[in-house]
Amino acid sequence: MMKQHQDSVRCYNEKTLNDYMSTVILCELHNQLTSSRLSSLKRSKQEQLYNDIVDHIKWNQHEQVKVSELADYFGYNEKYLSHLFTTISGVSLKQYILQQKMEMAKFILTDTNQNINEIASQLGYKDCHNFMKSFKKIVGLTATEFRNAYSKLLLIYK
Repeated sequence: MMKQHQDSVRCYNEKTLNDYMSTVILCELHNQLTSSRLSSLKRSKQEQLYNDIVDHIKWNQHEQVKVSELADYFGYNEKYLSHLFTTISGVSLKQYILQQKMEMAKFILTDTNQNINEIASQLGYKDCHNFMKSFKKIVGLTATEFRNAYSKLLLIYK
């Protein structure tokens, strides 16, 4: 556009045409700046929402956090929130919640002598069997196998 403007100034020497070209160029620049600002603002709002969700999950690991409850809490549609989270993190929101619970469970299993029922209850599970099934699915070992394997590793490294 700037090249066209230069050409019109050189060739035509017509004030109206030159003013028109200048106005078009300024409008286009304004639109580009505004749209880039809006998209970066939208991206930063989405990233902030993502970070708020992650923080909320970490602070409420002792409860049974559900996607629907998160959507209500943050005031967004469930599908939108899940899609946004998956787009940013690459993991579904439901899967992330489960992974965080299992990370906490692994920590508790290796750091305490609490039994499996206590750990399940501490993580917000009402049923110990659901906890054990989820743990086995995510970690690949039962909670007891994980505790035993990890305690043996600690003995080797001491």
